[in-house]
Amino acid sequence: AIHKSLNMTDLFLLIFVLSISSGTGRMIVGADMTTEFCNGSIKLYSAFGEVAVFREVQSKMMIKAHTALVEGCGCYRLYERINYRGRSYHANRRGEHQIGLRRVKSLALVPCF
Repeated sequence: AIHKSLNMTDLFLLIFVLSISSGTGRMIVGADMTTEFCNGSIKLYSAFGEVAVFREVQSKMMIKAHTALVEGCGCYRLYERINYRGRSYHANRRGEHQIGLRRVKSLALVPCF
């Protein structure tokens, strides 16, 4: 049998991996958020004050939005083209975002980095 001794890097990696898992098997994906109980939304606002609310991914849509408001948990990536392509904006925190895209044609729920 081959025995490999743990160096400090391996030990820290092991501690990190064990620390991100809760006792129920859920993985932590962001500040006080777990994958099982995420109930957030994103609101997209047009220049004229129109609002569209989304709680899940959208591969095809068309909204001329200039501001986004992330509520609850979850992070989103907004794309200028359908099927999650083209220029994008990562809404990676709660609150208001100036998205800087001409239009939003698809929206993905993504990890909060």
